[in-house]
Formats: sequence, C-alpha cells, structure tokens
Amino acid sequence: MLPLNSIQIPALFQKAATLARAGKPVDALKVLSQLETMAPMRAEIPFQQAQILQQMGDNSASLAAYEKASRLAPGEQAVWRAYVTLAASMDEQAQSGVAKQLKGAKLPSAERKKLIALLRGKANKTHRTSKTATKSEIEALTALLNAGQAKDAEQQARTLLTRGPNEAISVIHGVALAALGQAEAAEQAFKTALTADPDYGEALAQYGQFLLLQSRRIEAKHVLERARTVIPDNPIVLGNLGKLYTDINAPSDALECLDALLKIAPGNAAGLFTRAQARLSLEDAAGTIEDLDALNGKNAPAGEVLALRAMAEKLRGNLQASKDAITQALETEPNKLRVVTMAANLLQQSGDFDGAETVLRDALARGVRSGSVYRMVTQGRKLKADDPLIDEMKSLWERQDLPDETRVDLGYGLVKVMEDQKDAEAAWTYLSRANDVMARLYPHDATNEQSNFDRFKAFLKGFDPARIGTCGFDQNSTIFVTGLPRSGTTLVEQILASHSTVTGGDELGVFHPMGFKQVAEVAKTGGHITDMTDAQFDGLGRDYQQAIDIRLPDADRITDKTISTYQIAPLVWLSMPKAKIVALRRDPRDNLWSIFKNRFVPGLHRYSYSQSALVQTYRLYTEYLALWREMAPDRIHEISYEDLVDDPETEIRKLLEFCELEWEEACLDFHKTKRDVKTLSVAQVRQPLYKSSVGKWEPYAEHLKELLDGLAKIEKSGN
Repeated sequence: MLPLNSIQIPALFQKAATLARAGKPVDALKVLSQLETMAPMRAEIPFQQAQILQQMGDNSASLAAYEKASRLAPGEQAVWRAYVTLAASMDEQAQSGVAKQLKGAKLPSAERKKLIALLRGKANKTHRTSKTATKSEIEALTALLNAGQAKDAEQQARTLLTRGPNEAISVIHGVALAALGQAEAAEQAFKTALTADPDYGEALAQYGQFLLLQSRRIEAKHVLERARTVIPDNPIVLGNLGKLYTDINAPSDALECLDALLKIAPGNAAGLFTRAQARLSLEDAAGTIEDLDALNGKNAPAGEVLALRAMAEKLRGNLQASKDAITQALETEPNKLRVVTMAANLLQQSGDFDGAETVLRDALARGVRSGSVYRMVTQGRKLKADDPLIDEMKSLWERQDLPDETRVDLGYGLVKVMEDQKDAEAAWTYLSRANDVMARLYPHDATNEQSNFDRFKAFLKGFDPARIGTCGFDQNSTIFVTGLPRSGTTLVEQILASHSTVTGGDELGVFHPMGFKQVAEVAKTGGHITDMTDAQFDGLGRDYQQAIDIRLPDADRITDKTISTYQIAPLVWLSMPKAKIVALRRDPRDNLWSIFKNRFVPGLHRYSYSQSALVQTYRLYTEYLALWREMAPDRIHEISYEDLVDDPETEIRKLLEFCELEWEEACLDFHKTKRDVKTLSVAQVRQPLYKSSVGKWEPYAEHLKELLDGLAKIEKSGN
C-alpha cells in the first residue's frame, strides 16, 4: 500500500465522519488510526476518536483519547470542554486526573474556572447557604411559583425579606413580581440580589430572562453570557441564550446553546422549537423537520410549528407539502402574528404578491395589529393615497406606548408610503425616528469593521497570484455575487439563475465562517496566507461543496449571493479555482440611501442606521475591491448597476462570458423566471429593468449632508 500524502488527509477525515454518521464506528476508528500514523501531532484525530468511543459507550478509552487531544492542543476550548464533561460523569479518580491536567491548560482564567465548576458538579446552579430563610421555606416559595401562584409567592417572599437581606429570596421575589406585571419592582429585586453577589448564577439567569421578555436584548445578552460563565449548563441560561441568538440572527451561536440544552433535557419543547427556527435560518431543512417531528405531542405553538414546516418543506423542494402546511397553519392559528407573517413571506418569495396581500389584509381585518403586518403590505405594492390602511398606520404611529419593534416596522412601512406619494419630508420624519430606535437597539462597532480589514490585509502578506489554480477543490464552479446591500446583487443573481445551467442559491452565508475559521487557526500562531497548505484549501473547497450539496442537492452550478464574499476573495480563489466572483458597483448616493431607508433583519447590517457608519462601510468596500484588483485583476468581474439598467444586453453578455456561460435569451427576460427570492428586492426582480431607482437620494439631499460630505472626501482621496 502506498504511503499517505497530505492531499489525502481531508478526504480521510471526511470518510471517517461519514462512516461514523452511517453507524459504522469501528470502520471510522480504523480510518482515524490510519490518519494518526501519518499525522500524529494533529489534535483533531484523537478528538474525533474520543467522540466515537464515547458514543460506543467506551468511556475509559474515550477519556484517554481526550487526554491525548488536550496535550496536543492545550489551548483548544472545545477539546477541554468535551474532556471535562465526560470526566464529570465518571468516578472521582477520573475527575481528579482531569483536574490536575486543567492546571496546565492554556485557557483564559474565566474558561478554566467554568470547567472546574463543571467538573465539581456546579455547572447547573450556584450553591449557597442562607441565614434568614430555611431550605424548606425557599423550596415552598419555588413551589408556589411553579404552581402559578405568583401573588402568594410575592407576599411570602416580601415577608421573609423583613428578616434581612437574602439573595435567593430576592430572586424569587423578582420572578413573582415580573409574573404580576410589576416590571420596575422586579428589576430592583434582581439588582438587589446581584449587588450582594455579582456572580450569583440564578440571579443572572432570571434577570437575563426578565430582560429578554422585556425585549431589552442588548442588556439580556450581556447578563445571560455572564451567567453562562458561572453556570454553563443551566437550562434557563442555555434556553434563553438560544432564543436571544435566534432573535438577533446569530443562528450558529443559537445552535451551540440549544444543542447543549437538548443534551441535558432531550424533550425540552421550547428548546426543540427554537432550534428548529435556528436550523431553518441556516437552511438546514432536514434538521428543522427533525426537530418539528420531535415536537409532536408536546406543548408547542401548533400554528408556528406548521408554518416552520412549510418553510422547511419549501427549502427541500416539496412545494405541495409546503402549501398544505401553511394552509393548515392559517386554519389552526389564523390570528397568530408569526403564522400570518410567515405565510405572507412564503407567498411573496414565490412572487404571489396578491396572495400575500390577501393574507395580510385579512389578518388586519380580524384585529391582528402589528407594525410588521402593515410594513409587509406596503412592501408588496404601492398603496393608493386614499387607502384606509395609511390612516390606520399614522394613527398607530402617534401612540406614545408603542413598543420599539412595532414603531420600527411601522416607520419603515410609512417611509415606503410617503416615498410613493412623493412626500420626502414626511418620509424623513418617520425614517429618522425608526433608524434612531434601531441604532439604540442594535449599536454598531465601527472600529471592528476597520480592524477586520486591517487584520486580513496583514494576513495576506506574501500572497502569490500564481498559486491560483494550483491548489483547491476544482470540482466547484459557484458564481459568487457580492456587493453592498441594495447595489443590484439580487438582480444579477436573478439574471444568472435564469440560465438553464444555473440554480440560484440566494444568500447561503456558508463560506465566510468556514474560511475565517481556517484563517484564525493559522493567524493565532503568527502565520500568513502563505502558511496555509494545499490540503487546507482543498478541504475548505470540499467543505463548502458539501454544504451546498445539503442545501441544493440537485444543483449542478449555483449562485451564492452572500454579501460578505467581497471581504474574502483570495480564499475563494485558492480554495475553488473554478469559482467566479461578480461584484456590483452602484452610485454610492443611491446605494447608501437605499440601505439607510430599508429595514434589514435585526442584528444584520448594523451600520445601516448611521450616515457616518454607511460612509465607512462604503469606503472599506472600495478598499477591498481595490486590493483584489491589485492582487488578481482578472479574477473579479465588476458590474455598474447604472450601466446594467442603461444597456442590459451588453452588460449581461459580458457577465455570461466571464462566467463561461453560453448566451440565453432567458437571462435578458430574467423577470419571467419563477424562483424564490428572499431579499428586500423580491418585488423588483419580478419586473423588467427600469431606471427609476437612479437619483432616488436627491429629494433628501438636505438631510443627507453627513453622508454626502463623507462620500465627497472618499472621492477626493481617490478611493
């Protein structure tokens, strides 16, 4: 048998993983043993061996493999966490051995403390003694809360607190007050407990949950993440963090928390439901269906479960099953807001704007009042000036008690209405307030974007363009369409997806995290792109292909419209030499104005609420493209949105030639192509090209002085 070479390593890792998933652990271990003879210093080999052995029930062998992995990677938190978790379930001898090794772990102090707590069995709760209340009194209060008797619990907790301060009683008091709707008093009770002990895990967990229920997500995130450092395996903490991350569109972080929760409590209905949402965000249709199936017979919102199933079935291409599920969802819970909006969203994605509007207006007629419903109605079409919905929206806007989320949705909806009516001043009034609210709820860290660019530019030191084509996975020919939001990326993807050999993949969001995980591994030891091996680039390309195969199993060639691809172009070139990158350019005044006036998924594009942040984002975009032109000018095809709408056939022919696609008339008639579109441009790509979007910023020039002055400085500097 010929000796292994480095190119075979990623393929063997993949083979081992496939065998393990297929229920063939012994065969998987044989492959990993083969790998170990060639790469004895790679920690992921014993780490995978440990996981398989643990699944087989051989905890002693698994512990030994984890021990080896921890020696090879003393700073890898995932290794230590798995190692400690296993040891915590074993005898004192195993725990003692791991505790000694933890002393030599190259981990942050907070992480080491967390692992020690887990090893000692303190990962779920904080142990404490009380001088002013007995254990039975605290348990009796907890029982009252669990029985829904919040009023009795509050009264008894208040009485007990007259004996003197007690953190545990203060927390219970806070929970009872929150259940009774006394938010200010509840918050004070939680703060009282935390003033006495800032590391009281249960107080942090309950206070974080309280903040999340109050839609104070930024504060909740801080408190819950702090709670997790103290009681990392607490179900309340894990469940609420999972929900929080899902709400702010961080599904990968949500999944990590929810996976941990469901290992502790496999049948947790809230955990399964939230994980289904997170998996759907990651376009893991099979995983979503798996969680929804597990919810059968459990206490879960039936209409929302059916609506999620409808979206997952559509992802899998089961259109009739999707239609049946959403119809059943509307019949089951016709007045549930999320059911209504998900149903309308599905219809809008497929181009059925009339059907979506019917669903939304019927819901409003039944009393389902929400800013998101009004906004979705305005998004689908231009409302007539005498439409009674407009007066309803204006009247609702004037309410002083309007929740932030409702005001934001209503504001963006009214911006669209006022723009359609050519009333720029009224549009600005609604927009400026909506953006102010979003900037407060989702603050933007301007320094982070600049530092990301600077770090990656430094990482590219020594980049050799001659290496392109000599490494990487050459069986992938994805067409990446990138650019700033609202620059025409959805339009270009629709043009390409109209070609008979191309499937539109939409914003997959897969390659960027994969690529930067590899970069981080190399950079943490001071390495540069020149230190990344051919095997790493081949593995990166194969991992991306595998992710595509899961999401789009029948596609030959796809488009990937992930916005952030413009930040990582060299990784695409080296890992997938046959892939193409198409970058959009648009008059920055129109582009940034369009970003500024539109509502994106909360948590994404946080720069979009500030004129100065928009200018910085545009400047960095031009600097990224300038750097790529300097490094490999023939590897990116740039398209001007204005040129495309002015002379579509010429620009489309250039585009297809760059992508090595034959000319097809269907690309010119892209608006006739039937496919789901999931972005804000869903309505525009159903129409032929038009020029009315050019110059849209002009009526607002007086209000956009900061943005316009910033762009003028960029132009003057030559960027």
